[in-house]
Amino acid sequence: MRTLLNGIGLVVAALGAISFAHGQRETEQFIPIGESPGISQKVTSIGEIVEANSTARTVTVTDPAGPRTVRVTDQTRIWLDRSKLKQTNQTGSFADLQKGRRVEVRYQDAATRQVADWIKVEVGQP
Repeated sequence: MRTLLNGIGLVVAALGAISFAHGQRETEQFIPIGESPGISQKVTSIGEIVEANSTARTVTVTDPAGPRTVRVTDQTRIWLDRSKLKQTNQTGSFADLQKGRRVEVRYQDAATRQVADWIKVEVGQP
């Protein structure tokens, strides 16, 4: 009986973790830059755009580790962080990746950090 209860407990815990991860993925666009629990600055980079190349579909971001060029694919989600304006965040586009803007980039593969999964762009002025 104890083994059965332990097994049920493990299944419930695993399902809870999956639900949290799925929930965060669905709501990630509404979380301000640097405030994603368990993600920000662990599997993301926060820095300033130094170059956006629309032809190559790349963006170069400088952060404390130095500049990093990241590929932006059709699957990369881009969001405008409008929390400083006290407005809800919106979906953005490659055109919003402008030099000098502060961004947070999550990578498809945290080890290689070559392709962006999502990019949040800070918007400080209307």
